Amino acid sequence: MNCASYPLDELKARAEEATGVSSGWLDEKMPVVLYGAGNFGRRVLTMLRARKIPVVAMIDGKLAEPVVRDGLTIYPLDHPQSTEFARNGCVLVLTVFNHMVDWSELVSNLRRRGFSHIVTPMEIFDAMPEVEAARYWVAPPQFYLDNWISFLKGVEIWDDETSREIYRRILWFRLGRKLEAHPRPQLDCQYAPRDLPRWPEPVHLLDGGACVGEALKTLSAGGLGIESYYGWEPDLANFDKLQAYLQQEHPHLAATLFPCGLGSRTEALSFSSGLGAASALTKGGGDRTVVLSADQVLRNQRVTLVKLDVEGAETDALLGMRRLIERDRPGLAVCIYHKADDIFRIPALIKSWNLPYRFHLRAHCWNTFDSVLYAVPG
Repeated sequence: MNCASYPLDELKARAEEATGVSSGWLDEKMPVVLYGAGNFGRRVLTMLRARKIPVVAMIDGKLAEPVVRDGLTIYPLDHPQSTEFARNGCVLVLTVFNHMVDWSELVSNLRRRGFSHIVTPMEIFDAMPEVEAARYWVAPPQFYLDNWISFLKGVEIWDDETSREIYRRILWFRLGRKLEAHPRPQLDCQYAPRDLPRWPEPVHLLDGGACVGEALKTLSAGGLGIESYYGWEPDLANFDKLQAYLQQEHPHLAATLFPCGLGSRTEALSFSSGLGAASALTKGGGDRTVVLSADQVLRNQRVTLVKLDVEGAETDALLGMRRLIERDRPGLAVCIYHKADDIFRIPALIKSWNLPYRFHLRAHCWNTFDSVLYAVPG
């Protein structure tokens, strides 16, 4: 689709229209069906009940037979009762909020089945700020208006038209509720896109947010020669799996592992662990972890590639490795989807250092999750 279909001036007009608009499905207390019976769906159900909204059922595409939970029946999508909900004009609230399901395809399927009023996850957060869930890149329309100059400057940072179109599509998807606008993800080559220059070898990899070694696995599968590896992973359950993976699959790799996080300086911070890949530094987290500055730890080690997926702490991690980046000029693969302003603030930060990088943007999961900034040294 031509990028002219997603102009930013029209997007701003949509943001202006969206601010202050009430949600009729809440105000009129219309009958609601939730699609998605996972953790997010249960949170939304609790909040809707607190507002006295009539939730009549849930639908889950993974079910084969109806089940009852929390006093509510959950139906398979193909069940005749699901068709009846659509025929009766129930509002369908999409309570699937993750990177694994293509929302645009799902919504198209639901419309074909007769649901005409579908509320997106972004609209849920707009209408119900009390819903407790990790919101990642979701922000209200006013946020886009307040930061409009930064969004406009952000489109000019990218050094290829593909990246600029992905940037515009991401904004349309997130604000305009135009689900079909989301960029088609490159699902199998995160951190080493096939349409960008290959990282120079041998690779000396700094892996921030290593989790259980996914980035190392992907890069190795792509044939990159990795000579040394520095992995940061503060969740101890993930850390144990990372150690096991390295011992089994890369027993001869020169690897140094840190059971802690990356930050702008060395300090102890609150941390929420036990969430798998979503474990993160959080205010009021039930655990504590140490974060280290890469500049302090890797003073004499060479780094040629930095990968960062640290659940919203990317900016602090970059600030804590600025000297390393200026010294080694490594390639950078930085996730910019955890916070609503990451998409323009993180590229602008690196750009402000006036280093010879070319900036590219690629998406690697559905719904603009796993959007990655690639800074390629040039």
